[in-house]
Amino acid sequence: MKTLYPDLQVESIDTTDYGSRSVMDFIIVPNMPFSRLKYRSRRIEIAVLFDHLLACKTNDHLVTLHLRWWKPIQHFSSTFIPFLQACKKLKCLELSVIYPTSGIDLLLKSWLENPLESLEKVIIDVWRIDDEDEYQSLIKLTTGYKFLLKLRGLNIKLNLHIKRIIY
Repeated sequence: MKTLYPDLQVESIDTTDYGSRSVMDFIIVPNMPFSRLKYRSRRIEIAVLFDHLLACKTNDHLVTLHLRWWKPIQHFSSTFIPFLQACKKLKCLELSVIYPTSGIDLLLKSWLENPLESLEKVIIDVWRIDDEDEYQSLIKLTTGYKFLLKLRGLNIKLNLHIKRIIY
């Protein structure tokens, strides 16, 4: 394939693992030049996905990455920072995660200290924040970083969503 189509790019839209590692292993194979990957997960740890993407060298081609993670990510920054730094062509990152996620502020801070040169657009949605105090705390932690990143030209949106209790 590389000989016949040296500039081949593959887009994968809406891949869902439903908790099965075999789905991920079947769809994301070594040296497949994914330029766009939209991945949703319910059970697999995000570190497992990132390790697999790195092993398959998917990070060498990614331009757009959209992740919807239905499981809280406890070590958000330590999981995302190394992977994103390995994605040299990444322009657009869209994340949708479930609260609690610890370290979103550290991720934003890392982009100030060590900017990803290709990154142009970031959208992060955090869902199911338990209460108003946690919501306000997240706003305080992230507002300054968001402002500075925007000044540096990054189109960034951080959307925080409080869990609604319906009686």
